[in-house]
Amino acid sequence: MWALTDAPIESGCMEVVPGSHRLGPLPHAEMQDPGNLLSRGQTLASDLDRTKTAFMPVRAGQFSLHHTHLVHNSRPNRSHDRRIGLGISYIPTSAHCTSSARVTAMLVRGEDRYGHFDDERRPIEEAGPEERAFHAEAVARFRSMNAVESSENKIAVVKR
Repeated sequence: MWALTDAPIESGCMEVVPGSHRLGPLPHAEMQDPGNLLSRGQTLASDLDRTKTAFMPVRAGQFSLHHTHLVHNSRPNRSHDRRIGLGISYIPTSAHCTSSARVTAMLVRGEDRYGHFDDERRPIEEAGPEERAFHAEAVARFRSMNAVESSENKIAVVKR
């Protein structure tokens, strides 16, 4: 997470369970909560000792780096300021999505000899019509992947 604004504990900075990445991927459920901003309202569906969590506050311009499998969340923003960040996932070209839905990725270094993802072309014009259309398509593919993943893994739905 790259912080574009300060993210102290009061504004809901990332909270993690140190060492939990060693457990590998854990089962998730979908939480039907209109206040949840995640694409599927993902929540952890397995028991885990959460008594020793750690907060990762960051200031604007700082970033946090963590393993994908690290159990993490952010609490609601209780401050009067906005919390804005940018999440980027770097993966090797040998990695592939296990969903049957095909998604996009942008090659940032090296050569892709695998072709597991459709190429995200670099923008030519800032917020131009073609760029906006491509972004909308990439987001739709991502959401489709999430929907397929949910049905393929038969993820439970939790109401809160």
